[in-house]
Amino acid sequence: MSRSTCHGPGVGTRRRSRPLARLMTLCAALGATLLTPADAGAAGSRNEDAYRDLGSVTRLDWMANIADDTSLAAMSLPGTHDTLAIHGGAAAQTQEDFGDSAKTLKAQLERGIRAIDIRVRVSGGEKFTIHHGVVYQKANFDDVLSEAQSFLGKHPSETVVMRLRAECPFSNPGAAECANDPKSVDQEKARKIFSEYVGNYRDLFYGPSASGQGSIAAPTLEKVRGKLVLGGFDGFGSDKYGINTFYKNEEDHFSPSTVQQKWDYVKENIDRAAGSTANEMFVTYTSASKTILRLPFEYAGGYRQVQGGVTTEVQGVNHRLMKYLNNGGGNGRLGIVMMDFPGWALRDNIISRNDPYLVKGGDRAIWTVNSNKTYSNTEYRNRCMVRGPEFDSSKSGGVVTQRACQSPAPGSHQWESRKPSYKEGKDYFWVTANNGKCLTVPYNNGTPPSAGTQLFWWDCETRWFSGSQLWNVVPTKVETPGGVKTGYKFINNWTGLCLSMDRATASASGGKVTQDVCPK
Repeated sequence: MSRSTCHGPGVGTRRRSRPLARLMTLCAALGATLLTPADAGAAGSRNEDAYRDLGSVTRLDWMANIADDTSLAAMSLPGTHDTLAIHGGAAAQTQEDFGDSAKTLKAQLERGIRAIDIRVRVSGGEKFTIHHGVVYQKANFDDVLSEAQSFLGKHPSETVVMRLRAECPFSNPGAAECANDPKSVDQEKARKIFSEYVGNYRDLFYGPSASGQGSIAAPTLEKVRGKLVLGGFDGFGSDKYGINTFYKNEEDHFSPSTVQQKWDYVKENIDRAAGSTANEMFVTYTSASKTILRLPFEYAGGYRQVQGGVTTEVQGVNHRLMKYLNNGGGNGRLGIVMMDFPGWALRDNIISRNDPYLVKGGDRAIWTVNSNKTYSNTEYRNRCMVRGPEFDSSKSGGVVTQRACQSPAPGSHQWESRKPSYKEGKDYFWVTANNGKCLTVPYNNGTPPSAGTQLFWWDCETRWFSGSQLWNVVPTKVETPGGVKTGYKFINNWTGLCLSMDRATASASGGKVTQDVCPK
């Protein structure tokens, strides 16, 4: 006869089983310190580095330096299984509780999670509410979309991939399953409700994934920055949504007999993803539950087992995966990894697998010119040149600054290179803001100012040649892991210095755009 003691208070079960009251007192809050007492290292070593601790707000913009031409299928994305399951006790909770109304989602996104698993119930025949089985999670679908929209608006270099699941059966729900309201609602009606949400949040969704016109191949990051991508769409009776390979390479054994068996499934799929070069999605759920016999938090965080008077520590899947990655396992793309109670080090291990796709060869004096008329820096990715504050009420000029790029781009972020109005400048360009003003090197009493001088926007000089407003635009190659891209050096006619960014204020909103020595 054996018995188990638990590492922490409840999490949840994958399937729709009503939580039992006795589970609330089943486990003492022993914490996650029972496993691996070693000190945490940079990649994590303790159980709590992998389990139930996402840490402080960090990893807000970790996709910013990933090459635009990277396919989503080539990336490694940390995700959460049953993302908002925080209520219902041990049989329903799967994530750290950061608050209702999708505040838990907000916290996850701020801590680097980029794949989410949202389960919905039709409510009142016209809305979706968030459920894990029969347990309402005190959030609705509008909460989810509003939080995603807010986060992506502030961090437009990022993208979020969503699996959307109809949690309640559309016919004959069992006693332990949730029921839609009304029970007569069918899958077609549920799809119509979803389409209404897409229409209400048109700027949020990556349209091709959510249009219902057909599933799509995995898009490149450039196409989906600042967007919510519908990856999976299950239980709605249609295969015309989402990414067409989302379920092709999936590990989701939700009720294995042991933690070891679940880990074997996880490791097998992780290794398959790392060894594949196909442009296909891989999705691995590290989560599992065997009702009251083995609870989700035990699969994720491990447990202490006493058998024949001998106590053994059974490591959870999260810790096993962290150690495996630390030791060089999964040496390649991992795909999407959906976890219960992820820890900060496990998250960081997954994110680090994207290093081969980081932009290389960028320089603060080389810029990319984008289709939305923004100029973004190649060294400080996701920083765009901005028409900054005016000098005075005359609005004749002001300073040029930089901020995080936004989607859609505000007018103050938009610039255009065009020929000047006088023939002497025919080999050069004006760089004009959306208000028609010219990018200008300060006059400095007629003495060319030094490197590091902040630039202005000013009335374009149309009467005569003005070298302080003329720029030689020189294309140059910028290497990325996905290939060579074109960037541009903007060399001022008067000073011979290049359009650049001030290093000291590079991460600040409103940091300086300057002139500096041109790269070779």
